[in-house]
Amino acid sequence: MDELMEKLRENKKTICTLLIVLAALLLVAVIFFSFLLNKNGEEEKSQKAQNNEIYKTLEVHFLDVGQGDAALLMCGGEAMMIDAGSNDSVAYVEKYLEGHGITKLKYAVGSHYDSDHVGGLDEILNDFEVETLILPDQERDTSSYKNVTEAKGRAGKTVIAAVGDTYALGDALITVFAPARNDYIESNDFSIVLRIDHGDDSFLFTGDAQEESEKEMLAAGMDVSVDVLKVAHHGSKKSSVRQFLEAVKPQYAVISCGKDNDYGHPHAPVLRNLRRLGAELYRTDDQGTVICYSDGHSIVWNKEPAKSWQQGTAPEVKEEKAS
Repeated sequence: MDELMEKLRENKKTICTLLIVLAALLLVAVIFFSFLLNKNGEEEKSQKAQNNEIYKTLEVHFLDVGQGDAALLMCGGEAMMIDAGSNDSVAYVEKYLEGHGITKLKYAVGSHYDSDHVGGLDEILNDFEVETLILPDQERDTSSYKNVTEAKGRAGKTVIAAVGDTYALGDALITVFAPARNDYIESNDFSIVLRIDHGDDSFLFTGDAQEESEKEMLAAGMDVSVDVLKVAHHGSKKSSVRQFLEAVKPQYAVISCGKDNDYGHPHAPVLRNLRRLGAELYRTDDQGTVICYSDGHSIVWNKEPAKSWQQGTAPEVKEEKAS
């Protein structure tokens, strides 16, 4: 009997020892897996931080140049102009560039040869170093065309935009979506249309592209869905047809136009469609120069969206005037 009790005591000690060992092993396992999870979590945080570090520099400035278009983009220490406003506004544009320490542009784009888009471009070419000038395959019998043509030799090189061409600005990728042809009847349809991707954020600059060019982009299967739309032709009803806006589905829309302009821009149908799509609207005529910042994951603005969704005050018949 005593011998049996002794064996039971020994077995009990053995079992206790095993339980202690198992508990110790379990504790070690818990600590080890916690370490791995924390390490993976830290690596994921580190990766996200690195991604944020990569995609933090894109700034898009929609300049208030009155009834015209001019935008400054800066990313990764490089700068780009898309249009330069008219002769009347170029002094403001140049002062704005100088105020941001810009002496060199990697790209300057003249979307098309209307004076309110390229009237000041020759002055930009004369006064700033431009590495690459991007123009449409278009000819015009106008002073703006003549002035840009005479000044373009100052650029490092001049290229004619072609659908599918890509360019890099810092970490941003720029893709040409239009014009698809060089035989349009409407001058505005020669407009260079650019999609800009910066991480998860995207932008579409449309110049004055009208219905024909918009429908061609859709027919060609272009991915026009973006976060920010620079609304074509200052909000004219000749552009931004409903099916195009529905394909773009912008979260934000920017209209560059002059206060109380003669054309009644922006027009009510365009504003209604943007509002129906839920886009937040920014207007240079109401708010002056507007700036947005992309970190590759989200977009923030320097101003609140415009409160006004009203149509311009000028009679619609003046829309027929060239703009």
